[in-house]
Formats: sequence, structure tokens, C-alpha cells
Amino acid sequence: MTIEKTIEAALFMRVANLALSPALPISRPNVPFTVPASKKYLTVSYLPNRSRRRFLKGSNPHQRMGILQITVVWPLATGSAATDIAGQVAEHFPADLSLHNDGVRVRITKAPDIPPPIKSDVSWSVPVSISYEAFA
Repeated sequence: MTIEKTIEAALFMRVANLALSPALPISRPNVPFTVPASKKYLTVSYLPNRSRRRFLKGSNPHQRMGILQITVVWPLATGSAATDIAGQVAEHFPADLSLHNDGVRVRITKAPDIPPPIKSDVSWSVPVSISYEAFA
């Protein structure tokens, strides 16, 4: 497995263990998904950033950083429940949480960011941006 896939898998395993109240279906990248009738669900995006070389030898580990973004999608005009769900998602990824997969440690670097909601014609979306790093 490549390092990129190893990091993504570590993060997605944590997403799979997300126990929300109420439970919501999760849309994952490049996986078929049907929007539920309730129009309430999560979308997950894996957004790796550029890697940084921290050591002299090229074969030494590189710092690999990025964002796991989980967006709470909610129907319009139904109150602020999406913000509460976003808070539950953020609590599931606390600062300094260590995730492990295939010998690689992925660390959540800080408390997740929850910017203002995004209103579209059909939904109210609250993104949760989770910053991570791995040395691999």
C-alpha cells in the first residue's frame, strides 16, 4: 500500500467509528452514494497537502500534512442541528489523537475548525476541517 493510501485509510477508519446521534450515512470519495430521503448525511474529503522534507537524507521520512474534511449536509430551514452534529464530528477528532495504520502514525495536529455554514439552494452544509500530519 502506498503512503498516501495508508494515511487515507487511517483517517477513514476513524471516520467509520464515528457514532453520531442521530446516525447519518456517509458519502466517501469515488464511492457510489444515494442521498437519503431525509437529505441528512455526511460527506468526506481527503485533502493531502504538499509534503515537507525535514531531514538531509532523501530516504528519511517526510512530513506529510493535509486536511480531512467532513461536511454535515442538512436540509434547509430545519434549525441548527447541523452545527451540533459538526461539533460531535469535531469531538471525535481531538488534538493530538494518534491513528495508526500499517506502521504509520497519523496525528491530528489541532482542534478541528468549523467555519460558518454554507447555504445552497437545497442544503445547509457545515464543514469540519481536521488537520493531520504523518512522518513517513
